Amino acid sequence: MTNGFLERHRSVGIVAVLTLFVLVALSCICLQVTGRIGQVPYPTPAFPIGDLLLDESAFPEGFRAIRPFDPEERIPAEQIARNFLTEKCHPLLVGAGQEVFRFYDGAGSAAEAYPQQIAIWFSPNWGDWRVPAGLSYDSRVADQFRIGCYVDEEFHCTRCEALGQYEQYVVRLNVSLDPEHPECLTFTDLERVLVAIDERMALYLGKEAH
Repeated sequence: MTNGFLERHRSVGIVAVLTLFVLVALSCICLQVTGRIGQVPYPTPAFPIGDLLLDESAFPEGFRAIRPFDPEERIPAEQIARNFLTEKCHPLLVGAGQEVFRFYDGAGSAAEAYPQQIAIWFSPNWGDWRVPAGLSYDSRVADQFRIGCYVDEEFHCTRCEALGQYEQYVVRLNVSLDPEHPECLTFTDLERVLVAIDERMALYLGKEAH
């Protein structure tokens, strides 16, 4: 009788182990398909996100592009960034950075996250945000767009931010300009950079740039 009980107990144990193994295997398959627990898989992008980064040609002569990196922002999106510097001026006073975010859940997710990003990057804690008289650009490609600048009293330079939502993408551009050295970067140069971003986004998303 004891042997029969042990056999039945052993059988139940084997079945339990096999069941657990199957559940774990199914969970692994689910994670591989969705990428995150409970997330609906998004269509495989037709191009690498890095293709949306600008190069030196969008900036005045003397600027160089730094190797792309992951900005590691706490955003549910694939992301990549690149900085641009010039040897003509101090990097703390003149330079630029571009960040591109491809939201996992599509355009709706990007649109919902956009106001939150506006609140972060255009926070009044940074300064008194205004649109300078020499900067009148408004994107015709982006679904949502904002640009503004403030004077950095500590470093005696101007900091500008531009943030655009293009379908499932959000693109951020941050720029520093030194009013005492317009030969390095001007508002006119900044508008050319914004045009270059719009043209690239339009190209890859199949939109009209103008």
